[in-house]
Order: sequence, then C-alpha cells, then structure tokens
Amino acid sequence: MPSAYWYYGLVVISLVLLAASLVYKRDWKLLVLQLNVAALIHPFEIVVLILLNAYRYSPGILANPILDNYIGSYISNSFIVPASAIAINAFSLSWGYALGIAAIFTGIDWYFTTLGIYQHFWWKSVYTGIGLSILYAISRWIWAGLQEKRPHLIFRLAVIYLTYSPLHNLLVFLVNKGGQLFIFQMPWSAGDPQKYHQGFFFLYLLITSIIITLCVGLKLRLRYRLLGIAVLALAYWTLEQYHIFLPVVADISAWQLVLVPIIVVPVVVCLFRVAALDYLFPR
Repeated sequence: MPSAYWYYGLVVISLVLLAASLVYKRDWKLLVLQLNVAALIHPFEIVVLILLNAYRYSPGILANPILDNYIGSYISNSFIVPASAIAINAFSLSWGYALGIAAIFTGIDWYFTTLGIYQHFWWKSVYTGIGLSILYAISRWIWAGLQEKRPHLIFRLAVIYLTYSPLHNLLVFLVNKGGQLFIFQMPWSAGDPQKYHQGFFFLYLLITSIIITLCVGLKLRLRYRLLGIAVLALAYWTLEQYHIFLPVVADISAWQLVLVPIIVVPVVVCLFRVAALDYLFPR
C-alpha cells in the first residue's frame, strides 16, 4: 500500500471524529478546542522536529522530502491528534479511555516506523504516549474553561491566541506552498536555511498573533487598536527593509502578508460568534 494512503486514512479518521463529536455535542466550542490543541503542539514540533531532528515524516504525498515532512507533521498535529482530544472531551471519556487512546497512538507511532513511512532518530514511541497524556490533560482544562460564562481575562486571551495562530500559520503555509514562494532568513545566518526559516517564521507568528490577540481581546480605545496596527505595519516593514523576508519568486513582498490577518481575524470572529464565546472586543 502506498505510504500516502496511511496518512490520508488519518485525515479521514480525524474528520470522522470531529464530525461525530460536533453532531453528538452540538457545540462549536469543540472546533475552538481543535485549533487550541493544534496551536499547543506547534512550538513543540518546531523544536523537536525541525531544530532537534527527533523524527521525520515520509507520507509520500509530495516529491520534495522537506515539504513532504511538513505535510506529515500537519496531518499529525493539526488533524488526528487534536481530533482525538476533541473526541475525548466531547464524549466525556474517562482517564482510562484517554490513556488507552494514547497507548493506541504509541502503537501507531511504532507501526509507522516499521512501514518506513515515519522515521525515528533519537525519538522513542513511548515519548509519544507520554506527550499525548499530558496534552489530553491540558485539553480537559481548556475545555472546562470554555464552559465558564466569564473566565479569567488571561484564559480568554490565551484562547484567542491559540485560535488565531494556527489559522494564520495554516494560511501562510498554504499560500507559500510550504516554503516554495518565500522564506524567512537573516542575511548573516549560516547553516540549514529551513531551520532558520522555521525559527524566524515562528517568531513572526508569535509576535503577530500576540498583537492581534491584544487588539481584539482587550478593552481598548480606538487609538490603541490603531497603535497595534501600526506596530504590525512596522514589523512587516522590518521584514522587507532588512531582507528577512526573501522571495524565491518574483513579485512577492512582505507587505502581502498583511492580507493574512485581514482574512483570519473575520474567520475567528465568526467562529467565536457561532461558538457563543463573548471574548472579542470587550466593552
């Protein structure tokens, strides 16, 4: 069986779990939780997968092995793992079931290495089980907080950030075709350009997401929201002026990244509205 089919199967299972959870619970907060879990995994994956070379995905979906690795990472960390956390919370599964699901993923982790569609370097399958158990505990805490009528401001801001950042990340990844149109790089940097790209992109994502979160999540006067927009504009100017944003093809500028928050913020607003989360633009 082609390796891609195994990964496509994970996507199908993810969508089934998400759909079943939404139908059963009838609560769009589950989709917010899905994004929050994906956002929690992302910095961990940057460190372990990209910087420390712990493992490599080989789904065989793309010819470029680097992009193929990233696609495998997205399928794991944005689809199947968050979907399993959604199901655990939607169906109120006990810790026994949660640990059982973590054990199943540990087995899948090991089995994929035997198939040659996923490779360990220094990583071990048991680490996957331990990490998932911790992640499921965090997802339970987030889910409980989402049920509160008026949670603490810090929690509300964290949820906004964890909802916005994965959508911003996904849109840039898709538009950039995984790094084929532009990369982030410092002129003086040496070594693996992909590692520098991922590191600088995460820093860009972190700063952008924090500014957006504060602008939409705090009770601010208009001038302070405009100040946040000005800071974002300064960030994009810096990327362009100091050649941190390096186009691979012609006619691409860092200023085009301005379109990303313009698209993502309304999506977040709509999602919070249908999820009945009154976290945005407090009065």
